[in-house]
Amino acid sequence: MQNQTLTESLAAFDPEIYGLLQEEIQKQRFTLSLLPTSNAVSPFSAYLKGSIFGNGQLDYHAVQSHMKLEDIAEKRAAKLFGADHAIVRISDIAAASRVVFQALATTGDTILSFNRRKLEHCIGEHLQYDFISFSIEPETEQIDLARVEQLAKARKPRLIIYSPVNYPLHLDYARLKEIAKAAGAYLWVDIGQNAGAVAAGCAPSPVPYADVVTLPTGDSLQGPQNAVILTTRELAENMDKAVLDTGHSMVKKNVLAALATTFLEAGSEAFKAYCEQVLKNAKALEKGLHDAGVRTLCGNTENHLVLPCLPEGTAPDDMVGKMREAGFLVKGDTMLTSDDGVTFPILRLSALDPTTRALKETSMQAIGRTLGEFIQSSGDEAAQKKAATQIRAILMNKPLFSDEWLPQNINLTPGYGQKDLNIAQEVEAEKKEAQAERMWSFWDN
Repeated sequence: MQNQTLTESLAAFDPEIYGLLQEEIQKQRFTLSLLPTSNAVSPFSAYLKGSIFGNGQLDYHAVQSHMKLEDIAEKRAAKLFGADHAIVRISDIAAASRVVFQALATTGDTILSFNRRKLEHCIGEHLQYDFISFSIEPETEQIDLARVEQLAKARKPRLIIYSPVNYPLHLDYARLKEIAKAAGAYLWVDIGQNAGAVAAGCAPSPVPYADVVTLPTGDSLQGPQNAVILTTRELAENMDKAVLDTGHSMVKKNVLAALATTFLEAGSEAFKAYCEQVLKNAKALEKGLHDAGVRTLCGNTENHLVLPCLPEGTAPDDMVGKMREAGFLVKGDTMLTSDDGVTFPILRLSALDPTTRALKETSMQAIGRTLGEFIQSSGDEAAQKKAATQIRAILMNKPLFSDEWLPQNINLTPGYGQKDLNIAQEVEAEKKEAQAERMWSFWDN
């Protein structure tokens, strides 16, 4: 069935869901997402996820000749990241975390973790550990590995966990490995939304140093929502056993196919160019914030993250709500430090999704200034409308996924790229835009 015919049939058969689909199209087209965990899925991945592969699933106990999809995905993941062994049948990063704990720790073990990351994934009596934290220093706003070494020597943790979801700087993985080895600990690094940059060679890789590396396959890799565990040859058997012990015996064929293609795309020159642009855009966003007088935490960014500090007394959740009304999707957070009495209210902003949408440095710097001005304003209705007008102007002709990041020329799914928007979607878009134009015109006058 042709896409247009399918869309028209859906509109006639289920107008309620069709209406919500049109609302979502408009929301995504005219809202700027700076969420670290938000990014459009590659058209290849989206196609395979919705393909007839979804009619079947693979059981771990099936004949091995039936596991070709999983074998391809595992080999491509291992090759992409330079790992000995890859596990791809994991539904999300929380599930991956529980597999690692099951394989490497026992109840009551001491865990030394950056900002106590992964504690939130320890659910159930068999995943109860003594978590101790290392963090940034309040004076330098950076991680002091000498202090981490002192903690590791004193507490002898079973695991040292580093997950830089809110740290915009690179860390010396070789030094961290030395600290873990001296303490008799396993080193586990969850690279989070840095996975794409690591795969493309645009950021240091922890794989040569860590015993285990975990990562989500959506977000920076533009694949399906899944997770991967990379580990050493010595730990492979133990990790595979933990996968089965935690109930991961079945996996859908469509997810495996989408993952396999995601890893192939991540090795392309187009994807490397995308990751390089993400880093440029993050720096431009940061400069725009600085131009508006907003300070960012931890110094100049080295990855996709930018952490603007909020005015004293501003609750991150309150700012998130106001920004949503202004057309921004952002993540609020409170950055911990090594001093329990010192924290920083911040926003966690990412250049991942704006880059996917073809925004470049000039636009990102303008967005940074708009964000900075809004952060320092009262955030009232007038400020929200002003910011929304500026953002809407920038996003008006931007796709959800720019075809410049595709490894070869393909016809994008309707509604996905600059071209070939579905007729029904265009009609709905024109209606929404006309209504918005009238509203903004009234406000401007």
